[in-house]
Amino acid sequence: MRNDFLTKNYRNINFHLLPSKKYFQTTIAVRIYLDLDEKVATGAALLPYILLHGSEQFRNNLIIQSKLDKEYGAKIGVSIDKKGNKQVLCLSLKFYNQNHKIINPEILNILHDILTKPLITKQSVEIEKRLHLQRIHNEIFNAYNYSNKKSLLYLQRKPQNLYIDQIGSIYEIEEWNETNLAALYQKILQTSSIHMYVIGDINEEDVLEQLCSYIQIETDKTDQTIIPPRPVLSNIKTYNSEKYQFKHKIITTCLSTGGITFKNKNYPALVVFNRLLGGFPHSRLFMNVRNELNAAYSIISILDAINGLLFIQTAIDPPSEEIVLRKIFDEIKSIKEGDFTKKELEATIKTLINSYKLSQDSPISLIDFHQNGIVSGQVRTMKEMIDCMDSIKPQDIQDVAQVLQGYSIYTLGEG
Repeated sequence: MRNDFLTKNYRNINFHLLPSKKYFQTTIAVRIYLDLDEKVATGAALLPYILLHGSEQFRNNLIIQSKLDKEYGAKIGVSIDKKGNKQVLCLSLKFYNQNHKIINPEILNILHDILTKPLITKQSVEIEKRLHLQRIHNEIFNAYNYSNKKSLLYLQRKPQNLYIDQIGSIYEIEEWNETNLAALYQKILQTSSIHMYVIGDINEEDVLEQLCSYIQIETDKTDQTIIPPRPVLSNIKTYNSEKYQFKHKIITTCLSTGGITFKNKNYPALVVFNRLLGGFPHSRLFMNVRNELNAAYSIISILDAINGLLFIQTAIDPPSEEIVLRKIFDEIKSIKEGDFTKKELEATIKTLINSYKLSQDSPISLIDFHQNGIVSGQVRTMKEMIDCMDSIKPQDIQDVAQVLQGYSIYTLGEG
């Protein structure tokens, strides 16, 4: 299967098409990127959900869904995401294309009207503000997300906007109304980088012609190329703790990858290092901390390759903190020194290759991976990553392990 997108920029909209007969459904995904900004993050986070309340031609959600139901049960969904230093407004459509190789014009008509002519009314805004309060509360009370955010904050001498939540702040929500949200949305359309994906059994040339004809958004004529974020570089070594009312303790260790990011030539080796360390059930942290020491309920390492960060997060009984932290850094040191077996490395690479192959079956995974490349400044494909895996040597893993710089340890819980 081909997994590189055909890309064309037309009127400052970036179209990415991937034809494939393997999918029963066609997926259209719109991704609108804007800089993370505390002043507008909450309002921007509301907007995708408000879009589904109606548009100039389709006056409410019931009409929208009724029209989509006639298109063989087409489904539409929205969300808000965060990539690097960008807040991403997301809208996706999935539908059965009936082997026509092109998109039913009515689908594009609905999509275009929702995107360009939304009805942002007092009623829809008030409904979504109430729902969004709950989304923000869920984020606030997610101890793992909170711990990640605090560990990142302590790692940086000069905090960047990476700490800003994509869903915004509970303190800003009442400032938004139908008037300033409508103005914000128009500004976003005019100035933001807009990317539209189509994956399915399509004729790419015909569908590209359709998109250029139907999807017309008045945008600023200035260059809207996304500038990759600077990786977090830090030699800080810090420990901070906060008491929280639950029985166990969450430990988050945030490390700088020394400037290695998604676009770096050493990125594939960094991916393998992360998975060898703590990304799979056979990884060092899982086997030697959770299982052998029996000192953690869970433990995992997560790579944020857009910002150049590695997070190690574990949940433990408070008395185990010292031994768990010591063991985590011992495992990192052992990989730096090449103290891992050929069998461990081969198992990690084999599992990674399988995960990339499985991701090729998911249009949303392909889109997400392509987005990482867009934001980072270096588009990669799953096939490229699979090819890279086969050429990685033990020395490559040792080399990327050496560049890990500072770290911030943040604990949340009793103690």
